[in-house]
Amino acid sequence: MSAEIYGVSLGPGDPDLVTVKALKVLDQADVIYYPGTITAAGEVNSLALEILQALDIPESKLKSMLVAMKMPRDDTACVYDATASSVLRDVKSGLRVAFVCLGDAGFYSTFGHLLERIDASSVSLEMIAGVPAFIAAGARAGVSLTLRSDRMIVLPDLDNADELDGYLERYETVVVMKLSMIRDELYTYLEKRGAVFVYAEHLGTSREFVSRDLADLRSRSIPYFSLIILFRKDLSPSDTCQER
Repeated sequence: MSAEIYGVSLGPGDPDLVTVKALKVLDQADVIYYPGTITAAGEVNSLALEILQALDIPESKLKSMLVAMKMPRDDTACVYDATASSVLRDVKSGLRVAFVCLGDAGFYSTFGHLLERIDASSVSLEMIAGVPAFIAAGARAGVSLTLRSDRMIVLPDLDNADELDGYLERYETVVVMKLSMIRDELYTYLEKRGAVFVYAEHLGTSREFVSRDLADLRSRSIPYFSLIILFRKDLSPSDTCQER
């Protein structure tokens, strides 16, 4: 390991999607920080921890970074500040530190908040690329997200589902993360629009659910770990070249 701090991508949930390079870093790290949430009942939820456990990473290496699952998250900045300070103390003690995150470390990632708090000029950093959830969703559904000159946009959240109309006018493919923000409007919007879509939740876990059928979403609860990929065009096979 040549860097002092690593941002390690774990992918969307399937331990088999963790890269060989990420596994090497986790094996050589002295300390591994992982993110999680604390429910109103005081329970700890962490898909990142579940992945680390599936990879047989020793518990003795692990340190948690936990935030309360509530809105607004006024105390989140304090948690990031404290974690960044802890990471830097470990580095100064000569420890090799890894911070793991779901998906890719540079894409809507918790690690990005730590980067804002760590002076890159004072420590050496390396980010290990991973598989974002929407890429895994397209693969599981067996569809190509873009072809030729198609344009795609990824949205972190929406105020309301009707905002999608404007995006679908400008882009061939629209991905919405944090889909639970519009859970109450989603089915009605998709039905009204007649949209072509791929819906996915809990990718790579035992709770995984992927569908392109609107009927499957009629009474779906739409959890936090869910996303949708909307297509402006039909996904049915196109006409092929005809011999003359």
